[in-house]
Amino acid sequence: MEQITIQGLSFKYPDGTSALQDVSFSVNPGEFVTLCGLSGCGKSTLLRLMKPGLFPRGELSGSVLFSGESLIAEPDRDSAQKIGFVMQSPEAQTVTDKVWHELAFSCESVGLPQAEIRRRVGEMAGYFGLSELFERETDTLSGGQKQLLCLASAAALHPEVLLLDEPTSQLDPIAAQGFIDAVRRLNRDFGVTVITAEHRLEELLPISDRVIVLDGGKIIADCSPTLLAERLPAGHPMERALTAAQRVFRAAGGSGDSPVSVREGRSSALCREYLRSLPAEEAEQYSPSGEPVVTVKELYAGWGRTSPDVLRGASMKLYPGEVYALIGGNGSGKSTLLKVLCGMLKPSAGKFRAIKGAAIAYLPQEPCMLFTHDFVREEAPAEYLEKFGLSGHSEKNPLDLSGGERQRLALAKLLSQKPDVLLLDEPTKGMDAAAKHSFSEMLRGLAGAGLCVLLVTHDTELAAGCADMCGMLFNGEILNEAPPAEMFSGNYFYTTPMARLKRGII
Repeated sequence: MEQITIQGLSFKYPDGTSALQDVSFSVNPGEFVTLCGLSGCGKSTLLRLMKPGLFPRGELSGSVLFSGESLIAEPDRDSAQKIGFVMQSPEAQTVTDKVWHELAFSCESVGLPQAEIRRRVGEMAGYFGLSELFERETDTLSGGQKQLLCLASAAALHPEVLLLDEPTSQLDPIAAQGFIDAVRRLNRDFGVTVITAEHRLEELLPISDRVIVLDGGKIIADCSPTLLAERLPAGHPMERALTAAQRVFRAAGGSGDSPVSVREGRSSALCREYLRSLPAEEAEQYSPSGEPVVTVKELYAGWGRTSPDVLRGASMKLYPGEVYALIGGNGSGKSTLLKVLCGMLKPSAGKFRAIKGAAIAYLPQEPCMLFTHDFVREEAPAEYLEKFGLSGHSEKNPLDLSGGERQRLALAKLLSQKPDVLLLDEPTKGMDAAAKHSFSEMLRGLAGAGLCVLLVTHDTELAAGCADMCGMLFNGEILNEAPPAEMFSGNYFYTTPMARLKRGII
């Protein structure tokens, strides 16, 4: 018997925007299903229509069945326990002050006995490796730890189905892999059904049973991951989201079942032959020119007298027309450095200097912090709205835009002020692969016009594609600076999937 059945599901938001159109599919118990598609394709809407209490407001037709029973918008104890949900932002889901309180909260909300709550809390802390964090304040955790805590809190209810809405979008590669490994264990060890919406397919497709691709609210592919490269229409923007092995297989003219993981790609004779046939790549030599726009020397900074400094001796230089990508784990000090450079935070020691008259613009992780008006047209000049594809949203409230649209509006607002230095903190979180490619080209265009860009990102492919220089921040200091080709060919974990695929073959 199907565990979840979607029949002829269509949905429109109150403003008339159509999110889903006649969507039908079913999910069997224990399946691991990945939902993917371009931003705005309906993934998040579809997930929320499977979770009572998170139903969006709007016009709904069709049905969502759970174990043969129709789901309704209002939550009850049964659906709260059996259907777990983990959001994109852990801050939006964390509601208590301590780790053990957060683990207990979900159980308390459905009225479990105290003895049962204590047993489940201890069990989840041990299973997810949270024992050492048990007494910690939740606001002191790293992004990866917070998201793992949200997963553990959902798992404490022993759900039959786990719904995940882009849960790794704010995590560095190692933290993201740790989170995905934990989800895979729940699926493998307990038979929990997993339905996850994600843009990062490199880690998910190799462990998925099925992949469902949405486009404009409709399903355009529903197949095993091995068939996705063949089923995806030629030239579709989602081609850029395929795994490195699938992209090489498709470029080599392969048909039918394709390799999905790096391991499978390295074992594929067709992929190996194709990679060896490629002309040798000559690494471009990058040499900055002119006077540095920003100079940072032995910088120390933190968040209070009682807290240790997050930055401990960071040094770097930023030049005109340069895109500098700063990578590193959650909590390594990347966002702290940006806040020092834009004047939001004072350093405790060291030097920071910008050339006289240089205007610095800062795009935070949450772009809504920049919005001050009720209408999109009031946030940026019309020519910038048109340039960023936002003209059709001019009468909307900025908070009613999608995540990717908010990022574009914030960027349009900042660039309209003609800055000399642009600081970007995880600007592509929640962006699909096609949008990231366009964003990368835009950054190169801005740099070509003389703008200096400092990009903080967990996306190694983005950094490899658009940066002139990369710096790796660890334990408060920049350990290594190198052009992308040198940085990612030398790194083992913080590198691109394509570099892992090619290593030792070419």
